[in-house]
Amino acid sequence: MTDSRDCDISQIVDNIYIGGEKAVHRTDQLKQNNVTHILTINNVPLHRSYTDTYKYKFVYGFDLEFTDLLSHFEECFEFIDDALDNRGGVLVHCMMGCSRSATIVIAYLMNKKKLSYSEALELVKSMRPMVSPNDGFVSQLLLFEEMDCTIDRTHEKFRQYRLKKLATNLQGTTAEERSKLQSSYFDTTEEIKKNDAVFKCRKCRHALFRQSGIMKHTVGDGEVAFDWRGKVSSEKVEKSPDEAERVCDLSYFIEPVRWMAGSIQDLEGKLACPKCSCKIGSYIWYGERCPCGAWVAPAFHIQTAKVDMCKPRIIPNR
Repeated sequence: MTDSRDCDISQIVDNIYIGGEKAVHRTDQLKQNNVTHILTINNVPLHRSYTDTYKYKFVYGFDLEFTDLLSHFEECFEFIDDALDNRGGVLVHCMMGCSRSATIVIAYLMNKKKLSYSEALELVKSMRPMVSPNDGFVSQLLLFEEMDCTIDRTHEKFRQYRLKKLATNLQGTTAEERSKLQSSYFDTTEEIKKNDAVFKCRKCRHALFRQSGIMKHTVGDGEVAFDWRGKVSSEKVEKSPDEAERVCDLSYFIEPVRWMAGSIQDLEGKLACPKCSCKIGSYIWYGERCPCGAWVAPAFHIQTAKVDMCKPRIIPNR
């Protein structure tokens, strides 16, 4: 068995190893530990000489806080399971074996062993002390923990996470690229809480969005946020714990819904009812400030005076 103190390859649990890029070249150790699968999380895949020798998977991603690994957890878990189910070993590696590869293995242990993030991190660090996921990956792992260590696509914070990632990816792209990214987003959007309240156009009564699609945000700093010194001033605003957690009810900022597809390719624009074409709001992918002073991004802002909330009818039991 490989010494866990080795800086290039470390066994974390049976048949699961973490390593840096150098670990790939230690073919004798890989063979000794019956490694049959290699999972690379990096900006470039391995040379074909390696990808043809092992069962191979490549996930593109830099060791940066905004890199999205959370969306790749499930496919990585399946790849690791394939190795273990076939009595092989799997090497999960990035450049140094500290952040990206560790994030995937920590998430896998959280999912399979039902460990908290801190427990899984402690386990991995006990076998590879140099492990240190960056702050962005830690946030993703904590969200994963909040979803009971599974990917819950109906979870409010996960939906907001995906939307923020989409907004970031749209920056600096062409109209055609933005259209493809948005199509991919709508294709993987799942229905949520079909029995919740529906908001309808006040003019024609066409259903526009559900209450569960409203992106909640805590109340901002009020008028001071709109001052030319807003960023400086807002840092000085002190709130009580209750005020800091109070959810804003001044505006409706919603997740984009399927009827918007095809009309929101620009980075900002107007929103109109798809049936009567009445203007109901606006959108800005890079965000805007709510009247309460909070910054909301992306911002799909619906005017409260243009819609009515219709609660579902409850049929009493007979």
